[in-house]
Amino acid sequence: MNGFQDPRKKDEARIVSLLEKTGRLNSLVRIEPLAGDGSDRRFYRLYVQGRTLVALVTERRRRPVDEPVDKPVDEVDSMWHIGRHLESKGVPVARIVEADLGGGVFLLQDLGRVHLYDVAGKMASAARVQRFYGQAVDVLARLHRAAPEGFRPHWCFDGDRYTPEFVLQRELHYFRRSFLQNFLGLEGTEGRLSDDFHSLAQRAGENRGFLVFHRDFQSRNLMVHRGSLWVIDYQGMRFGPPEYDLASLLLDPYVMLPDSMWRSLADRYWERARPLLGGSRADFWERFQTVAVCRCLQALAAYAFLGAEKGKKGFLGHIPAGWKRLNQLLNGPAGRPLPGLRLLVRTLERDPDRFRRIRHPHCGIRPLPDAHRHPGV
Repeated sequence: MNGFQDPRKKDEARIVSLLEKTGRLNSLVRIEPLAGDGSDRRFYRLYVQGRTLVALVTERRRRPVDEPVDKPVDEVDSMWHIGRHLESKGVPVARIVEADLGGGVFLLQDLGRVHLYDVAGKMASAARVQRFYGQAVDVLARLHRAAPEGFRPHWCFDGDRYTPEFVLQRELHYFRRSFLQNFLGLEGTEGRLSDDFHSLAQRAGENRGFLVFHRDFQSRNLMVHRGSLWVIDYQGMRFGPPEYDLASLLLDPYVMLPDSMWRSLADRYWERARPLLGGSRADFWERFQTVAVCRCLQALAAYAFLGAEKGKKGFLGHIPAGWKRLNQLLNGPAGRPLPGLRLLVRTLERDPDRFRRIRHPHCGIRPLPDAHRHPGV
């Protein structure tokens, strides 16, 4: 024996411990592992007498000795505080049934196995897709209206505000490192993109006061349960631009909505959120396009990092769609203030070796087993 315990056995022991503490252990029938997502969290479906629950198991971040013990610093804290807050505001989220915050274990309402991504990808009619996305826009507007009241900055584990520095480091330079440098092997782009990136970060990271956003509001984070949509993976919420969530939903490379559809849905959101957003419709569209570029660069970086560096090669298949979205944005008003980025994109499309990696992103990647994915991500 090598002395190492099977991770699944360790997770199951943690789940059983929580069930025992809460008096639910006697009703447990079985524990079934679920597919994972792009993170390191693990999911299980619990069959208990008369119902099912989903268990989420994650590792708590080790706190430095001098860090206050009462300060939330990781995803566990954020999920607990933000999840309870959203539920109290009437936002449709999976109810937290029980939690062991010290052990990083949550028991959640089971929202099933179908998410919006599945509905849109199963040859659904355009009318059905638009109906569900219309519902998603309504849920998003409700979240943006309700969540700011009582939302606390100390709930946010990864910074509480979408600042220019956050945009620059966590989205724009992330794209430069993970997509351009590591995935495409393109060096020396920092100077070529410096002016564009600093300008974009300043505009996207404008302080919008009390407004909050989800930061990953896309088709794999919306569950379809009993005909309605439910929001998951909300632990990254912070103060910042609501338009970012709208861009994440409507320009999502996972589901390439037709232009006419996503534009009409954006108008629908504007009508519902106008009192909250302030400014004119032109201001709204300018902000939407600005943060849409940031979101698109972040998504391409994530697909490259997860697919090529972490071996979750299924993410690589979304790079062509993400690249197409980036081109669409840069060829419109959003591209005018970004001449360096536009030139770089055109240059890459004339480079047959690197462009082949974009059009056929599995090219040159050693085949690895597909990572299992939680149905809600």
